Amino acid sequence: MANSSINLVGLDFDVIKNDFKSYLKSQDQFKDYDFDGSNMSVLLDILAYNTYKNAFYLNMAVSEAFLDSSQLEASVLSHAKELNYLPRSARSSRCKVRVDFQASGDTQPYIIEKGSSFTGIIKNESFIFTVPETLTVASTNTTFSYETYLYEGIFLKDSYIVDTNIENQRFVITNKNVDTNSLVVTVYEDGSDIGENYFQSTTLLGLNSNSKVYFLQASDLGNYEIIFGDNIIGKSPKNNSRITLDYRVSNGERADGVKELSINFDPTNGDILETPEVTVTENALGGMQRESLDSVKYYAPRHFQVQERAITTSDYEIILKTQFPEINTLSVYGGEEVDPPRYGKVFIAVDVSNVEGIPENRKNEYYSFIKARSPLSIDPIIVEPIFTYLSVDSKVRYNINISKSTPDRLKTLVTQAILDYNQLYLDDFNATLRNSKLNYTIDSADSSIVSNITDVLIYKKVIPNLGTPQNIDILFNVALTNDLPELADSHPSSDRHTISSSLFNYNGIDVSIEDNGEGVLRLVQPIGDMHKKIRDVGTVNYDTGLIKLINFTVNSYQGNEIKIYARPRDSDVSVNKNTILTIEPTEIKVKIEAVRV
Repeated sequence: MANSSINLVGLDFDVIKNDFKSYLKSQDQFKDYDFDGSNMSVLLDILAYNTYKNAFYLNMAVSEAFLDSSQLEASVLSHAKELNYLPRSARSSRCKVRVDFQASGDTQPYIIEKGSSFTGIIKNESFIFTVPETLTVASTNTTFSYETYLYEGIFLKDSYIVDTNIENQRFVITNKNVDTNSLVVTVYEDGSDIGENYFQSTTLLGLNSNSKVYFLQASDLGNYEIIFGDNIIGKSPKNNSRITLDYRVSNGERADGVKELSINFDPTNGDILETPEVTVTENALGGMQRESLDSVKYYAPRHFQVQERAITTSDYEIILKTQFPEINTLSVYGGEEVDPPRYGKVFIAVDVSNVEGIPENRKNEYYSFIKARSPLSIDPIIVEPIFTYLSVDSKVRYNINISKSTPDRLKTLVTQAILDYNQLYLDDFNATLRNSKLNYTIDSADSSIVSNITDVLIYKKVIPNLGTPQNIDILFNVALTNDLPELADSHPSSDRHTISSSLFNYNGIDVSIEDNGEGVLRLVQPIGDMHKKIRDVGTVNYDTGLIKLINFTVNSYQGNEIKIYARPRDSDVSVNKNTILTIEPTEIKVKIEAVRV
């Protein structure tokens, strides 16, 4: 008999058992029965346990039926397969080297076999870099040289014999850390020692029964597996054919940054006269661990939406970030948005992790990849990001009566809070500094903080030619403060100004750049607590943030660049298009002041 009072929502063990009790107590036969002190309690425990276990398994089974709620690797990969999404494998770090050596030349040309190895060390960990393809080196004298890209990781090989008697035979890559970009599939038929290479296909278009292609997919074991055609779409290897899977195993991004390598082999097989000299011309970059399940769950449905073509802004972002994991962030905008307009172009600003700018070879890779997926009438242009930096100077007051932290500890907490704000809201294209949010973040760093007074400047970095007069344009693209009083040729160094700079040497004296409040830039010399004008050096447009340095000469400067600071007109600072707004740790200044409240 149904009992409408049963709780169908609560599935905890105790709730289920109490529901059983409530149901039995509603029956006349058990109205005054002592359930807790009888054998009936044991039976109810068994029923509650069984019900609880079934509810748990049913909930898990239903959860695994959907991509969003899946937890098991096999379930996530299976759903991704339905969306025609191939999870990204590990990616090997890549560097470029030049190898110079002296040899007799008696047995040249010298063959550098695929898989020949070099060793690099970073963070006290050694990594093997290998030659991806066989090279031939020759010379008209005893000096030999060659350049090549090297990829981190060693080569492994799996081998299978086709057996048509095995139903649904699988060809699995045994190592999960494979870099699938390195995979070479070779089929040896009819006992031949000469094999034919099969090439990966990501589409069925243009394939016929003779197409020597294979398809790659993630298996339920978490490995990758090879699928061949069925002699209708794609050629199927004959029975008893031998299949080899040659691939490189990667350690992901751990090898990024390697800039010195030593050779592990004799490129001449005995003709060598001197130890080869290895010069790294491009540091190791681009390594990445295999795609995480969370990433697969995010990108699989969006990949299905994109359908391997780039039409909208999000299409470009999804395709590029899926294919090239080293891309930290990117911004896509049409040519009609630039000045002057360039119709028929789409600009793609790319920020690559752990590197300044974009190496030229990476630009070419990105262009070739995205061009094939863009409309015929649209030409993609890969551009480097422009950085606008923020300098944060904060005076933080805290209640000494309730604080449990030392001033140094509070300074560390506030600095970390600012860095967390930068990671969460900035360090990206189209970012905006919200002054109120930054102030709130600082106040929230510790419960004893009562207030903060925070001054934010924006700055650019300039690397001038030394000793040579030059004209330099610096565009902040942000309106700058224009309501400060005009400064005299000699004035206290504490006077506020819109433009300033780090110190550099001009004609034997240390100077910096300042504006005079009327749009004129000049060199000033710090003398005690005063600033003395040396000469005019350019102009500033307060409305556009354009600085023009005219006949600007620098004899020397400390560090890697000169920093040009500007005071924004609005306390909220925004950037767009190809500009990244970020805070550098070295430009965070925190002063702690104790108060009694």
